[in-house]
Amino acid sequence: MSEMTDSYLPGDVAAHDWFVRARVRIGEEHRANSLEGKSRVFRPGEELEMMQWGRAGQEIDADAWWTTHHYIPAAHIVPAGKIQVLEILEERRPEADV
Repeated sequence: MSEMTDSYLPGDVAAHDWFVRARVRIGEEHRANSLEGKSRVFRPGEELEMMQWGRAGQEIDADAWWTTHHYIPAAHIVPAGKIQVLEILEERRPEADV
């Protein structure tokens, strides 16, 4: 399966709620703050599980990956350009089911 960023253009709208959970590798250093104000530095070569998601009827935005955290204010965001997807663990694509 391909990354979400490979197949969607700006303005594409999701037919239904979607998500991708993946094992990723950080490609370049990135400093991020959570909504709670906690800072985290992601280092090159670090591997972790991250997610992307969106809502039906909204533009598909796959420009960022979120740390897998059920409590959103504690999550950190890393731009997709600094992430290498190693393995898609689970996903529901945003296009209409065929």
